[in-house]
Amino acid sequence: MNILPSNRLRLYREFKAIDANDYYGIVRYYEQHEDGIRAFELEEYLDCTLAYTNALFETGSHSKHIVMCDHLLEIVIMQNIETWGGEDLYERLLFKKAASLFQLHEYPKAEHVLRELVKIYPEEKLPRRFLEKCLLRQKTAWLTKTRAAFVGLLLLAAVVIAVEFFVVEPFFPGWLFGFQIAHNILLFSGIGSLAVGESLHAWRCRRAVAKFVARMKRRKKASSKG
Repeated sequence: MNILPSNRLRLYREFKAIDANDYYGIVRYYEQHEDGIRAFELEEYLDCTLAYTNALFETGSHSKHIVMCDHLLEIVIMQNIETWGGEDLYERLLFKKAASLFQLHEYPKAEHVLRELVKIYPEEKLPRRFLEKCLLRQKTAWLTKTRAAFVGLLLLAAVVIAVEFFVVEPFFPGWLFGFQIAHNILLFSGIGSLAVGESLHAWRCRRAVAKFVARMKRRKKASSKG
């Protein structure tokens, strides 16, 4: 699309006049004038498109945000752009893409992006912590069974308590102590199984990430020596 330089300057000036925190305004203006913005020089185009992409994230348009992250990542690679505004642009875009995938509950995809990020930047703490959080959200089969056991034991305890109150206490008081022991055992067993399951899952996630980070650090150190 052929747009006169004066019109490009006007569009850029109007875009920059929008308050940086007016995310809906940024999204609205960008989408209304996208053809004109695409005619900008690289620096101005990146400036506007980065602001638009961030605004998509802030307004909860995570599917659109992921598409724009992929588009910008392609530009960063093709144009060999290392930093922007003092930040590693590639790292920033990958991290925000993972965040959008996480918000969409696309945990395996978010994990994949975060692993790629850790491979490149194994010293960074934030991607590592985010990766742990992502793994925590992915429930394994055994953890699902643990939670099912917890619910089952609580329901069984509720049944025992109901029998205790409505049958045993008024008609068989001699059995009351035994029923109290039984429902306490069921309650504590259910809570204990859940606590052990969740704790073990968290420990496994932390250990898996720690081992992965350590492996990536060794690989990066070996490649730098080579």
